[in-house]
Amino acid sequence: MYLYKVEAKGKGFPDAHVIVLAEDEEKAFTAADDLLQKSALGFIEVTEIAIVEKKRAEKASGYVLER
Repeated sequence: MYLYKVEAKGKGFPDAHVIVLAEDEEKAFTAADDLLQKSALGFIEVTEIAIVEKKRAEKASGYVLER
């Protein structure tokens, strides 16, 4: 399993970073899109999505998110 830091841009939501735990890149994209859709208050359209970082999921692994 890997931790993926995914950057998403689109319509109906501000640019976002999504952190997901997934087996591969395809599942990471799907999980990130699902999380964005669930957190939205209305209809959103994800127009750009990209993996920014990928790390093995290990004890004490994680990301620092900057504003």
